[in-house]
Amino acid sequence: MTKLRRNAAALRAIRGVDAVYISVNVGRGMWLSTAAAAIARMSGARVFLHHHSYSYVRRRTARMRALTSAAGTSAQHIALSATMAADLRAVMPEIRHVVVVGNAALVDQALLDLPLKRDGAELVLGHLSNLRLDKGIAEVVDLASELHRAGTPLRLRIAGPTADRESARHLDRAERELGNLFEYLGPVVGPAKLAFYESITHFVFPSRYVHEAMPLVLYEAMAAGVVCLALRQGSIAEQLAGSPGRLAESVENFVHEMAPDMVSTPVSAAASKLARQAFLQALTDSERQLDDLTKLVVKPDR
Repeated sequence: MTKLRRNAAALRAIRGVDAVYISVNVGRGMWLSTAAAAIARMSGARVFLHHHSYSYVRRRTARMRALTSAAGTSAQHIALSATMAADLRAVMPEIRHVVVVGNAALVDQALLDLPLKRDGAELVLGHLSNLRLDKGIAEVVDLASELHRAGTPLRLRIAGPTADRESARHLDRAERELGNLFEYLGPVVGPAKLAFYESITHFVFPSRYVHEAMPLVLYEAMAAGVVCLALRQGSIAEQLAGSPGRLAESVENFVHEMAPDMVSTPVSAAASKLARQAFLQALTDSERQLDDLTKLVVKPDR
């Protein structure tokens, strides 16, 4: 069945159901979400719109206005964080109902069984993503190279598929500048992903990806007791709250802001424990929020 036929079948299936959950598409795909919301509303179904992207949350767009209008004022909008919910309300004041459901509950909890980092352990920087420039691959290599030139003992491990030629070029650069201190693991899943997180002490994620909201990789790292270094993008500041993670204000200053702390702050068991505790709190909140959402869908408060 083609994608178009699957979409058409999904739209036809809306009629006659009590509640319709829509994971909101971005770009032109938002028009399909709008059509689904309109059909659901006309059919008398309750509409739940789940927002996963920050690309339209801070800027009022024609597509978002159309989606909000089609869904109606009784629609329930689901945001990934309190920050996202507040930004959504600010940009679209006609939205009346917003619930927060974090995504920490989606993380593989086998990460919680990994040992915490030890005091004075070797500094190992790690990065995992679909490797591309806007995910921060260049800045990851820049940071590791800067620390290496400054005489800081470290290793760098990068995992994930290359998405373009530029990311492959930066992997080659890391090998030239760091030699055997650098390792590229390629795509990792299952036990290989667990081994990756167990092997690193700091997760470097200078992403300015336009859709970035609450990246699961940051929660994965925190669950493994890894300290996160990131940009103030999407809801990442809220995500890292309570953890020893560090935030840079801009990609241009990422290395300048992060390098001094990396030189002066050794790997510590206390920071590793704090990172995991911050994840556990997020996990508790996420599970409660999912439970509340389930009750709202099954037994609406009318």
